Amino acid sequence: MASVSPIFNLGKIMLSMVFLVILILPTYAADSGIGRNPQIMIMGPKENTTLSAGNVTITANVTNFNLVPKYGQKNVLGEGHIHYYFDVPVPRTIGKPAVTAAGTFVPTVNESWTWPNVKPGKHNFSVQLANNDHTPLIPLVFDQVNVTVTSNSKMDAKSVTIGLTAQNIAFNTSIITVPAGSNVTVLFNNMDRGVAHNLAVYETSAATKAIFLGDIFNGPKMIAYNFMAPVNPGTYFFRCDVHPVNMYGKFIVT
Repeated sequence: MASVSPIFNLGKIMLSMVFLVILILPTYAADSGIGRNPQIMIMGPKENTTLSAGNVTITANVTNFNLVPKYGQKNVLGEGHIHYYFDVPVPRTIGKPAVTAAGTFVPTVNESWTWPNVKPGKHNFSVQLANNDHTPLIPLVFDQVNVTVTSNSKMDAKSVTIGLTAQNIAFNTSIITVPAGSNVTVLFNNMDRGVAHNLAVYETSAATKAIFLGDIFNGPKMIAYNFMAPVNPGTYFFRCDVHPVNMYGKFIVT
């Protein structure tokens, strides 16, 4: 019987290993996300939807991209945040921060954003994936939707938007003033990481009869609260229900 060279056997073993690597590599690439492009899609509202005037919530879905609140920090491949836009073209300049005028642009890691007090008419909402330094991804990754907003009796009331921030277990203000009977939107920014806060408005500091109870949520996150102010002028009371001793103030209706 002819003998088989050890070199020949070694060659067969190496060839088998090469084939094994070829078989395994695609599976690894699929599992690890290698070769996948970041994507963002607006899930709602749908294109050409008709909505009532008031708050409009845009819901997005992000895949193959890590959302992190590192605003203004050094760029890291595969991570960043979402830019939400309202009635402005999506910025597309390479290397330039994709920001627009105040009131038309919001950066966040949340896969939904509520635009307050949207008036009747035709409107465009868009979303874009951005790097930590707010520059757009290359290639551009964005989506947009056009909707029609119709009149709503609730919008007949005077509308007011208030900014409120929670940081270091404290509100940034102890007084909130709104017109009587107004449609109030509070853009509440909870900057305390891993700490729960909310906004609640009561008739008195006894906090027994609520005018509005906002959802409690952990930071860092920003949400929009919406409610109607009392029709009777006076001094009411607001607080964080989680930290009532530290976070409270006067809710003045004029």
